[in-house]
Amino acid sequence: MLLQLSIALISSYALINFIKSIVGFSRLPRPGGEARASVSYIIPARNEEGKIARCISSLLPWLRDGDELIVVDDCSEDSTEDEALSKFNEKCKLIRLMEKPEGWVGKSWACYQGYLHSSGDVIVFLDADTVVMSDPRGAISLTERFDALSQVPRIKCESLACGAIEVALTSLVRLLFPYWRMSQSKAWLMGAFTIWRRESYESVGTHGAVRSSLVEDADLARLAVAKGLRVSFFMGSIVESSWIRSWREGYETIKRIGLASMPSKLISILIFLALSYTAVTIYASPILAYLGLMRVELAIFYLVSIFSYASLSLIEVKLRPESMILSPLALSLIGLSLLTASFGKKVSWKGRDYSTHLGEQSSH
Repeated sequence: MLLQLSIALISSYALINFIKSIVGFSRLPRPGGEARASVSYIIPARNEEGKIARCISSLLPWLRDGDELIVVDDCSEDSTEDEALSKFNEKCKLIRLMEKPEGWVGKSWACYQGYLHSSGDVIVFLDADTVVMSDPRGAISLTERFDALSQVPRIKCESLACGAIEVALTSLVRLLFPYWRMSQSKAWLMGAFTIWRRESYESVGTHGAVRSSLVEDADLARLAVAKGLRVSFFMGSIVESSWIRSWREGYETIKRIGLASMPSKLISILIFLALSYTAVTIYASPILAYLGLMRVELAIFYLVSIFSYASLSLIEVKLRPESMILSPLALSLIGLSLLTASFGKKVSWKGRDYSTHLGEQSSH
């Protein structure tokens, strides 16, 4: 009886949020208009061999008079710098960082240095694995209405693991930090493609205000909302990003995010149990229905409501269809990552170790 009640509640919750998400997506702004501002595109890069050249090449056709592209090489140990320089034209420049000051996370330091060398009225931060698919000017024109924006993520997954983890992760994000709700506690932006009005970025303190954060994009957004600035996601397909490639990489990435938020051990245990319970019951519900331990109608309602909600991730993720079937398994992985983050003391990111006291860092 308790099992069927819990499944009925989860099913109803998923269905309600399926409807809320559709309404939420429909209310997000869409690119349009012609941006007149000069733009500084900043790409922080550390060990981005095999990615940075494609990112730069995809952006160059859209640079206009007055625009600039700044690549900040954050002490890369591979051929990142050579790849970047091979694609440069007269609108591009390279900033070489020799060392990172204590108390700074590498990405925030690189973004800050890029800003110091920039001159545009609008600053756009891109990750090195981001590919620009169409003219970003339509999105940049939204800065006439907003202070900071990010595109609703478009993640390209080539592996089953990436697709499964992204479906689970984006489904949870829509529940906990929906794109259409920018309250001070829930605001965030996507570092892969973030657009700032220069004066707005400066008013929140630039990346210097979040120098020790492992989720600097989200923390900057929360600072902006706290100051009364207008922050928003927008619907579009201007950029596409790649992210995790394997189950192990997904585990480590989510662990880093969990370390940044520092959930308590009790909350992490409860999240792990809740996500694992949901994953197990999704896979077990057809068997339970077959054995007569659950009503067939309830099992069908459960699977339809869960996977209907999960299917909204197709807005955010390009994936292989089989990944959708593995996404409940990824829920357990996410729960485990958060659990280990709450008990751990450090995490590795881009070849550097970050402890729970983020001023204590080392390279290896």
